[in-house]
Amino acid sequence: MSRKATDMTPRGTWELEAVARLPDLLGDWLGEPVVDVVSNGVRDGVEIDLAARTHTHTVAVEVKGSDDIAALERALAHLLRIPRINGEIPLLMVPYMGPRARTWAREKQVSWADLSGNADIRAPNLRVFVAGNGNRYAHSGRPANPFAPKYARVSRVLLADADRWWRQRDLCAETALSDATVSRAVGHLKQADLLESDSDGAVRARAPSLLLDAWAQRYSFADHRVHRFQTVARTGHAALQSLAKKLSASGTTWAATGLSAAYMWTRFADFRLTTVFVEQLPRDMEALGLHPVERGENVWLVVPRDEGVFYKKVEQGVWCVHPVQVYLDLLGQPERAAEAATHLRAELLQWRA
Repeated sequence: MSRKATDMTPRGTWELEAVARLPDLLGDWLGEPVVDVVSNGVRDGVEIDLAARTHTHTVAVEVKGSDDIAALERALAHLLRIPRINGEIPLLMVPYMGPRARTWAREKQVSWADLSGNADIRAPNLRVFVAGNGNRYAHSGRPANPFAPKYARVSRVLLADADRWWRQRDLCAETALSDATVSRAVGHLKQADLLESDSDGAVRARAPSLLLDAWAQRYSFADHRVHRFQTVARTGHAALQSLAKKLSASGTTWAATGLSAAYMWTRFADFRLTTVFVEQLPRDMEALGLHPVERGENVWLVVPRDEGVFYKKVEQGVWCVHPVQVYLDLLGQPERAAEAATHLRAELLQWRA
């Protein structure tokens, strides 16, 4: 393959890796060799990480070292500022594009490729879709997680009252976390460009919807301890109402989530599976009308990794977790959970841009 590389001084390791890997990947995908690669260019005053050209196609590439959605949002904004050569394809490139990031890219209608060999590129008279390649950079490490269980309490507060400017001491009081823990959580969120500060140093979410997307990307319902039960009830709603009365009488802290909570918040759709967070697993399951099963369950009792899930729980006929928590949990549940998540977000989780 004949190609030349100019201004080969990448600003970071991932740009260097992209310069090395992209020509072969792009040549395979397009079925023609890459004849020109330019890195660290400037076009009308706008920096460009990488541009590559075959005989028939040109791509302008913005390279990021992570598929974190917050980072991708910034990369896309920069990519769209680059003055475009006629027919040039704007392309985001990361080491590995995970499932949530792929969904984000599809919704944004942006082309992407990863250095692991996957791609989704759309342009006039061109469609490249490659999937199934594993993350070849899985051991390269990830940035600190601002949504680890206790850190996530800070994001809960910021999303529950998204217009308020929060001072650190107020976040400490609201989250019941130490000053050091809140400081680290805020620092990680700032590093991800998810916060903005006022003149007094108070913070709030820069874009609440983006903060929720970034959290959803890192959140896994499976990280909680899920216990499966069967109960006798004609409908999911009947099971929820019966269980709610018994749990309230037991004195334990609890709140519905998932499809059952989405129904109580929005009445979007009937459900079979009742999902309830409990502070600790009750001892007498028979008193609750629950029988443990390995499959065919219609009740999940879930012991959370952190009690923050109960923050701002609200009585909606039964106790329900805050809509932010409901949304996160729906993303990892069966039945019509995905539809319910979309509906709940449209109805209850609309913030300033």
